[in-house]
Amino acid sequence: DFGMMLPSQGVTGVDLVFPSTIYLKQNEEKIKGLILTSAHDDSSGGVSYLLQKVKIPKIWGSKLALETISKDTINGVSREELTPRKEIQIGENFIIKPYHNTFVLPDSYGLIIQTGTGNILYTGLFKIDQTPPDGMLLDYFSCAQAGEDGVDLLISDSRDIENTGYSHSEQKVSKRFDQIFKETKSRIIIVGYASNLHKYQIIFNLAQKNNKKVFICSEYLNNKIQAAVRTGFFKIDKNTLVLEKDLQEVDDKDLVILACGKYGDFISCLIEISKQEHKIIKLKPKDTIVISANPPPGTVRLLAHTIDQLFIEKVQVTSGKGTHVLGHAAQEEVKFMLTVTKPRAFAPSHGEERHLVIHETLAENIGINPNDIHILKNGEILELRDTVVKRAGKIQAESIYYNQAQGLDIDETTMLERQTLSIEGTITVGLTVDSERNIIAGPEIFAEACAFAKGKDWRAFCLGTIELIKDAVKQFNERGEKDILNLKSLIRDTVNKNVLELIGKRPLINIAIQEIAEVKR
Repeated sequence: DFGMMLPSQGVTGVDLVFPSTIYLKQNEEKIKGLILTSAHDDSSGGVSYLLQKVKIPKIWGSKLALETISKDTINGVSREELTPRKEIQIGENFIIKPYHNTFVLPDSYGLIIQTGTGNILYTGLFKIDQTPPDGMLLDYFSCAQAGEDGVDLLISDSRDIENTGYSHSEQKVSKRFDQIFKETKSRIIIVGYASNLHKYQIIFNLAQKNNKKVFICSEYLNNKIQAAVRTGFFKIDKNTLVLEKDLQEVDDKDLVILACGKYGDFISCLIEISKQEHKIIKLKPKDTIVISANPPPGTVRLLAHTIDQLFIEKVQVTSGKGTHVLGHAAQEEVKFMLTVTKPRAFAPSHGEERHLVIHETLAENIGINPNDIHILKNGEILELRDTVVKRAGKIQAESIYYNQAQGLDIDETTMLERQTLSIEGTITVGLTVDSERNIIAGPEIFAEACAFAKGKDWRAFCLGTIELIKDAVKQFNERGEKDILNLKSLIRDTVNKNVLELIGKRPLINIAIQEIAEVKR
């Protein structure tokens, strides 16, 4: 899998976050192929980026995942669809058997990986849905059979493990949406994640039942749905779908709008709608907005503020239980996977650190030795050798922050510097020196985006820092040094120390030195 994430709030100039490709590029000649377990963005959303960076000879994937990837991107790469329980042989001692999962979208798989040195079960993204909309159940038999054959390492989804009990079936939203469609006499605007295709199928079915028209107001979501239609995993009655050019012909009371953000999220879209900045959706009094998603981590306050803004615009807002269900396995489901596969070692995956730790605790309660449970950070290597799992070093694996418009990669270190700059600001010291490194103009101190750079205290700081810089340059010359880079470093350290001691801040400090050569006459 090679997925993508959306950047956290407050990260500017970034559209998407991808895993690092540095290690893959360094070992490109060893790569046999890529396996995509689903069309969900967390599993395959980064493939277009990956193929720009690394040569992948072949892609195995769910039919829907392969259809979702841009044809231009995947052109020239050998492709093969995954078939449930059909083994894929790679080399002499590497066999992969896909098994069918249940999840928020159709055609999703887990993987049973048999190697000459041990067996791995990778759950992929999953939940246990006993009544999935497409009727395709999780393949319990294959998971149980793998457990009987021996699972040396289980890698299992942890995203919704904070929730006790079981997740609800995707079908559970049917009753609430049916009620909304029956009772609402205005436009209905539904915002959610683009990957939740089972839910959108339910919405289309209910819209048809209630004589509603559906407009897909997102190119990203439309591409997902159309890929599912082409592969036979999604059904749309031609009389239910309405195009943008025909919207004026549909009464508001008969219209359902499906909306999400540019990259499949819902928060950015909802903010645009609430501010009346959306290109197509302009709010009208009495509109009904259905928020059919849980907020991403760290966005609860932002979502609450956005909902407040929607109320100011005199629209009705519906959210919470009934319009959305958990997308990933809850505690009883991950415990089921642990007990049925009986792994010798375990690595929780796909979640934040607290999710991984909770999963670790559940695994210990099931009876797995704590020494055989591995919570990994990005880049840490887990080695399976002779059925024994242990950690074995680390590779470079910082996340890549990607600017889509410029095609620009920004590494994690640079992003941290940007965030520091946005919080602490920047101080620039400018001075002019002659060839002997004597100061002939300056130093001058300028501040940008520094809240503390004002008033008498700031002026006193500048006067004191200028004297410290002069003393530092004098000592530099007394030592007989000439290297201009060393002089910049000395001045930067001097200013940084003074700022930290007097103000308690760490702004970005730039040193600009102009060198004037002696003019011979």
